[in-house]
Amino acid sequence: MDAEGRGLRVVGDWLLNEDESTLTNGETVIHVSPRSMSVLIALADDCGKVLSSADLQARFWPNSYSAEHGLHKAISEIRAALGDDPRSPRYIKTYARRGYGFICQDDKQTDSGTTPADAVSSRDSSSPPTSASVAVLPFVNISGDPDNEYFSDGLTEELLNVLTNIKDLKVAARTSSFHFKGQTGDISEIANKLGVSSILEGSVRQSKTRIRITAQLISAADGYHLWSKTFDRELDDIFAVQDEIASAVAKALEVKLLGEDGDRPISGGTKNKEAFNAYLLGEHHRNRGDDEAALRASISAFRKAIDLDPNYARAYVGLANAWGRMAANSFVSYKEGTDHMEVAVDKAIELAPDLAHAYVAKMFLLMSYKRDLLSAQTAISKALELNPGSAEIQMEYARIRCYRGYADEGIAAARKARDLDPVSIFANHFLGHILYFSRRYEEAIPALRHTLEMNPQYPKPHYFIAMSLFWLGDVEAAWEEIQHEPLDWMRWAASSVILHRLGHIDEAEASFANLSADEEQEFATIQRADTYAQWGNAEMAFRNLDLAVEYGDPGLAQLYVDPFLDPIRDDPRYIKMVQKLGVPRAHIS
Repeated sequence: MDAEGRGLRVVGDWLLNEDESTLTNGETVIHVSPRSMSVLIALADDCGKVLSSADLQARFWPNSYSAEHGLHKAISEIRAALGDDPRSPRYIKTYARRGYGFICQDDKQTDSGTTPADAVSSRDSSSPPTSASVAVLPFVNISGDPDNEYFSDGLTEELLNVLTNIKDLKVAARTSSFHFKGQTGDISEIANKLGVSSILEGSVRQSKTRIRITAQLISAADGYHLWSKTFDRELDDIFAVQDEIASAVAKALEVKLLGEDGDRPISGGTKNKEAFNAYLLGEHHRNRGDDEAALRASISAFRKAIDLDPNYARAYVGLANAWGRMAANSFVSYKEGTDHMEVAVDKAIELAPDLAHAYVAKMFLLMSYKRDLLSAQTAISKALELNPGSAEIQMEYARIRCYRGYADEGIAAARKARDLDPVSIFANHFLGHILYFSRRYEEAIPALRHTLEMNPQYPKPHYFIAMSLFWLGDVEAAWEEIQHEPLDWMRWAASSVILHRLGHIDEAEASFANLSADEEQEFATIQRADTYAQWGNAEMAFRNLDLAVEYGDPGLAQLYVDPFLDPIRDDPRYIKMVQKLGVPRAHIS
């Protein structure tokens, strides 16, 4: 009879005796619990495959509410017995939000202990993640109904909002966390990419009357669970569930990561479950991107939330942001969009004066449409005071400081935002954007190239790279680069200036004609002013700047730092304009 026929198995350097629940290596004999032995054998028998946590729990802990805890304990016991390091596993690998897999022992290993397919490049960061750092991966919808997806995503965002308010805790931003939605991978690899030391993950099962939410906090260093809990409640108790999860997670992180530091509760919410559902649906549509149908669906959902609870401040913020995007994308006129936005954002602040993201919306309104950078800075400074851990707030603070001429502060905040949201294409592009307007062109180009490595079709980086090359004096390279820009208006604007500098006047004017079919049109007033300034026609440059003011073109916020306007910078009309924006007099020469 062979070894397996007697309940024995060879796993790497170990002999497993199922009947006696022992692992033997030479003279070393280690006893494990029978259930841990059964889990180990199940994993080893399916080496190279991923066995889901749910299947393992159902198989070895049937009908037990402690199944999840039991599986975590078994995995820890197995790893301790085998001397397996979760950071560089030889035997058992953790797959985020999925389960565990046994590494086949005939697989070739790299020096780091991972198979070549699992090897990943190091995170681009100058310093390792601090212990006080976490990423919240999207909670998995296991309800069996795809229409409930917005609810599990919304719950994840609620937890993110709570955690970013904990002092000194670094929380990976939503964009980076949701980058891993629907993906599987090793916990340590995901944490390394996000620059955090721990991962919070979970699942949501929703039925007609009940909801079960499982959450677990995992250390990236060793794969061990710092905290886990299952919440089984009536659906009517969703707000009690939300509060309990938030406080439990915050408490666990506070103990494990933060010592005695406190946390700040999130304001501006609701206790009306139907309003809460409508709000989550509004956020779901708004996060789909700058699509008109999605934004209009978002507005409809936020309005429903407000109708159900007129004191729901966060719904007013969502409504304000949706109208702001409608105006920014010219789906409605600037006036219509900003009128709706102003009413909503002022109501949000009235209802919840300590709601950080209400001041972000206020800042966007003041900067882009009211052309008041000084008041916009006051608003974003208030938001930063309330929630310094938000990548979005750091970005908007960077924008204001850069546009008002404080380049170093703007760049520092943009870098911090990128560190909080490392796999976000927008955060990486935004850093290049700030470096460009800070006139750090040599640094802007590689940052923008990195964005294109992340997504070669992403709009705008080719434009900013082309113009960086242009201002550095490499006009031929600028012309080659601008051909790849997918946004027509950006390509037309840059080409008008580049071709003119190259002496191709007819071609430059043909490109410019795309921007100026009607000199009185609302579209592209800033771009026309830029072109005229570079062509040496100051009168037409100011004529278009006046139109920009009349129409409320949001591009006016960049007036002080716009390099295209350098030829008219000493004109009294220009100085008067930037002073109205709220640029310090000391910055105007």
